[in-house]
Amino acid sequence: MKDLIKWLNDALDSKDLVQNMTYYSITGNMIKATDGRITAAHPWPYKGEFLVPGKEFEKVLDRMPDTPTIEITDTHVRLRSGRYRGTIQTLPLNAWDYPGVDASEWRPLPEGLLDALADLRPFVSDNAKHTWSLSIALENGWSYATNNIAIACVECPQLGNIEALLPVWAVDFVLKRTEGLVEWAWSDSYVAFRWSNGAWMRSQLIVGKFPERAASLVRESQLEIPSQAISPEFREAFKPLAELAEDTIAIYNNRIESTFGKAQLVSDIDCEVPTDATCSVWGARFLLPVILTADRWSPSTWPRPTPFRGKKVSGYVVGRRM
Repeated sequence: MKDLIKWLNDALDSKDLVQNMTYYSITGNMIKATDGRITAAHPWPYKGEFLVPGKEFEKVLDRMPDTPTIEITDTHVRLRSGRYRGTIQTLPLNAWDYPGVDASEWRPLPEGLLDALADLRPFVSDNAKHTWSLSIALENGWSYATNNIAIACVECPQLGNIEALLPVWAVDFVLKRTEGLVEWAWSDSYVAFRWSNGAWMRSQLIVGKFPERAASLVRESQLEIPSQAISPEFREAFKPLAELAEDTIAIYNNRIESTFGKAQLVSDIDCEVPTDATCSVWGARFLLPVILTADRWSPSTWPRPTPFRGKKVSGYVVGRRM
């Protein structure tokens, strides 16, 4: 029982702005939750139907040594396990009513989709200025993401003619639960995923379209052959400095430098530099996903957009001018 709640609780609203969104709905042998952006459900192999506040239900369950027995009244649910007893006030079942997915809409999950979502997730923006930057775009056999400094794409021929902006909160829910994921469904307004055990998640799509100019540009990165391999040694040298950096990171031909406040950290490693500069300078948090995801890049092109490429992902990242 605790494992089922743990699988589902990312879908539960924690803000308490809409009361029933903070409740688990347990009916029809399914437990469901929503935060208004996603709705998710998981099979519930225990008897009884009730609408219970999520935080209270989780806290009481966490303190039960074993799976409790459940007794339901019109206004409460009672849990008992060993010497422990818990009583929680409930709401009428009809106070929770959110849409699911019609069984006829499910179709097999396209090959490569989960890998594309995992590759592109680090490039999704956390800035809501442009709603499409909070998504991974699926368009006619391609997928795109950008944080406005780096832009990346993955070719996904099995997607077919879908055009959708998958919100990052739906992507995160799915990527934390890839085991047993077998089907999906989509329409003009929502996307949904289903697992082999019958669990499912549904999310509204973001309204809008990924900029065609950006999509066209990043598709061209598939034709680039970046000049330098990103070795495991380079990643090892780069990662702790990028994570420390307050803002920028500088890459010289024989070292990497980053600063935090009055502290400086240096790592000795060889790297290409531009022919007309002693180093290249980058926003550390924007370059980090490039170095962790790609196999090759062309740092000598700085400050022009720098191509990078991995096994399937490719794109461009823009540095900082000194």
